Amino acid sequence: MIINYDLIIVVMLFIILMSIQFTLNKIYVLLKEIKDILNIKKIKGK
Repeated sequence: MIINYDLIIVVMLFIILMSIQFTLNKIYVLLKEIKDILNIKKIKGK
């Protein structure tokens, strides 16, 4: 059986990039929620 290492490397790279994208998206959404909460508190404080 011949193992195609190029294909395995490309698939692993794709999976790693997708997981990084997913993580960054989660962080972005979390920071956006924190910003909204801070803005609400700032408006209530005035």
